[in-house]
Amino acid sequence: MKNVALVSGLLAVLLGSTLACSPGTSGTSSSSGSSGSSGSSGSSGSSGSSGSSGSSGGAGAPLPAGTFLYVRSATADSDVLVARDLAAGTERVITDLRGDGSQGWEIRGYALSPDRTRIVLASNYGPTKEDNDTKLATRRIWSLATDGSDFKRLTPVFENTGEGRKLFSIEVQDPAFSADGSTVLYSFGNYWYEGTTLKGGALPWSVPAAGGALPSLYSTVQSCSVLNPSLNPATGEILFRHSVCISSADEGLFLYPAGGGTKPKKLVGQSYGTGGVDPSLETAGWVADGSGFVFVGRTEVARNGSTQTAVSLFYYDMAKGTATAIVVPPANSYVQNATVAPDGSAIVYCLREGDSSYNLHLIDLTPAKPTDTAITTDGKSCNPRF
Repeated sequence: MKNVALVSGLLAVLLGSTLACSPGTSGTSSSSGSSGSSGSSGSSGSSGSSGSSGSSGGAGAPLPAGTFLYVRSATADSDVLVARDLAAGTERVITDLRGDGSQGWEIRGYALSPDRTRIVLASNYGPTKEDNDTKLATRRIWSLATDGSDFKRLTPVFENTGEGRKLFSIEVQDPAFSADGSTVLYSFGNYWYEGTTLKGGALPWSVPAAGGALPSLYSTVQSCSVLNPSLNPATGEILFRHSVCISSADEGLFLYPAGGGTKPKKLVGQSYGTGGVDPSLETAGWVADGSGFVFVGRTEVARNGSTQTAVSLFYYDMAKGTATAIVVPPANSYVQNATVAPDGSAIVYCLREGDSSYNLHLIDLTPAKPTDTAITTDGKSCNPRF
C-alpha cells in the first residue's frame, strides 16, 4: 500500500459481512440557494427515439460479476468507457462515443443494469438539429449494450427555458436503474446566475429504460437539490444526496422507498468538525446484500500538529447506522468515488493526487489483512462501477 491509510479492523468486519452476499416544472430558488424545485419538466421534444445511434447490434451478453466498468479520460473534452476483468487485469473499450462521427464526448455519470446487460450514461453524444437549435449543450441519457452496440436515446430534446437568465444551463447527469431494470432515474437541473450568485437546483426524473416515452418527475422532497441516485440492489430503495436545502437539517444522504416519497430516512447528515462527515456529491456504491454502502465524504483529521480536511472513503453499516472511515488519504490526495464487488471480495476506488492525476486502487478484502494497490497509473482513470 502506498500513501493511503486503511482502517484494517473495519475492513475485516466489512469482509465478514459481505462474503455472505449473493454473487420539471419551473420554480424559483430560495434565498439560501438551490431549492431543488427548479427545472424544465423535460416533456417537450421527441420521445427519446431520435438522435444518432452508435454501432448497430443487439443486446450484449451480461457483464461477468468479476468485471467492473470505469471512465478513462481521452482528452479534456472526451471520455472512454472501459470494462476491466478484476482478476486477470485485462481490459476492453466498450465505447469511445465516436459513433456519431464526432471526436468523442465526456461522460457525466453512468450505471449498469441489475441483470448486467445494459449501460446507461449521460453525455452530449448524438446531437440532433433540434438539440442544437436550443443553443444549449444539454446532455442526454443513452442506453447501450455491454458490447458497445445498440445505442438508444432515452431522453427528449429539452426546451431552453432560460430566456432572460444569465448563463442559463440545463444539467442532465448521474443515471441509475430501478431494481427491476425497467426505469432509469437521472438528475435534471436548471441553473443560472443572478449577479454573482448561482441559482436554481436539481431533482430526479425517471424515464422507461426501453425508451419511447417522456420523462416524469420522481417523487422526493422539493426543499433541496436531490442528487446522485444509488440503488440498494437488495431492497430497491434509492439513496440520494440532499444538497443546498432550505433547512441545513435536510442535508446529507437520505434513503427513499423504491417508488419515491416525501419522507425519506436520513442516514448520514451533513456535519463538520471533529468526528463530522460532509458527504460529497458522488454516487454511493452498495454491497450486494444491502447491508451497507461506501461513500465519499469530507472529515477533519489531525496532521502535522494541525487539523486538516481529508476527502475520505467511508463505509455505512445499515444495521448499526454508523459511518466509519476506511480510506483516509494523505495531504493533497482525495478519494473521488468507489464501488464494491458483487461478491464482497474487493472495493475499487478512485484516488485523485494533486489537481489532475486520477488512478484506480483495489482494496483486496480476501486476506486476513486487506491490501490496497494501485491498479492504474495513467493518471486518467476514475468512476469505477461493478
